[in-house]
Amino acid sequence: MGKGKGFKRVSLIGSEELFRPTKPDSEDTDEVISEVVDRRPPQEADKLLKTVHLSPEEVDLMLEAIQVAKYPDRPRPKPSLDKHERLDRLRGKLQD
Repeated sequence: MGKGKGFKRVSLIGSEELFRPTKPDSEDTDEVISEVVDRRPPQEADKLLKTVHLSPEEVDLMLEAIQVAKYPDRPRPKPSLDKHERLDRLRGKLQD
């Protein structure tokens, strides 16, 4: 290594931004977050929500129907009459 100039130090402009604290100085942060989390959805959204109780068999049937809908080009045998009727009942339950 030769004599002479060493490393030149370059100031990293903007690097102080990497080391700034991420937590705001405000003390009410937890309170504001709690308000937002606990806030009830608007009444109009309540009309769009629906609770449906499904048996494990109905959930399995629905999952299978979703797979069929997701991959319509796969060859599958036609559903049995019993399965067809269960699908109709499930559809009716979901449409009510």
